[in-house]
Amino acid sequence: TAYEMFLENVDKLEHYFKDMQDVEFTVEKGKLWMLQCRNGKRTGVAALKIAIDLVNEGICTKSEALLKVEPTHVEQLLHPTFSPDALKSDAYTKGVVAKGLPGSPGAAVGRLVFTPKR
Repeated sequence: TAYEMFLENVDKLEHYFKDMQDVEFTVEKGKLWMLQCRNGKRTGVAALKIAIDLVNEGICTKSEALLKVEPTHVEQLLHPTFSPDALKSDAYTKGVVAKGLPGSPGAAVGRLVFTPKR
C-alpha cells in the first residue's frame, strides 16, 4: 500500500540523513510520490527527544545525536514552562482571561497592565 511504502521511504531517508525528516508527498491513484524532504525543524524539547530516539533506533551515535541539539535548543530548555497538570488545574482554568499563540518559548505569569504608566 501507499502507506507502507511511505513508512519504508521515511525510514530509509532518516537512516540516510541520520536525522528526522520533514517530508512532502502525495498519493495519486494509489501510487505514492515522494516530492521533497529536508531535516525537520524542531523546538528545544523536540530536539532532545529526537536525538534520544535516533540513538535508541540505531540511526546515529550518541556523539552524532548530541551535535543535532543546537545551543538555541538548550537555551529554550531553560525558559520556564507550565506543567501539563498545572494547565488542567482549577486555578489555571478559572483564572484564564485570554489564550493565544506564543511569540517565543517559555511561560510567564503576572498582573495585567493596560497602560505604560502602570
